[in-house]
Amino acid sequence: MALEFRNVVKRFATNGGAELTAIDGLSFTVNEGEFVSVVGPSGCGKSTLLSMTAGLYQPTEGQVLVSGKPVVGPNEHVGFMLQKDLLLPWRNILSNIEFGLESRGVDKAERRR
Repeated sequence: MALEFRNVVKRFATNGGAELTAIDGLSFTVNEGEFVSVVGPSGCGKSTLLSMTAGLYQPTEGQVLVSGKPVVGPNEHVGFMLQKDLLLPWRNILSNIEFGLESRGVDKAERRR
């Protein structure tokens, strides 16, 4: 699975009605089998980049592609974990891991296979 950002811009509206540019003209390609780390200070756009990769946000301009196809919504094959864990505290570790499959209706025996 390859990932490509083509001239991606992402802006958000602020409470005061102004626009905040989180990502400005970003282009890169990650080929299948490559490993990439995204690092930077708080507020620099790391989570926004990951959210666009997963289809949770759409770019304001430009295009995000996964396996050569435009990302137009959530993709069941793309997931990420943020710096702060967001485990469901009432579930154990295995149950948290299974949550995505469970929400897609995969039965318990298949999830545990």
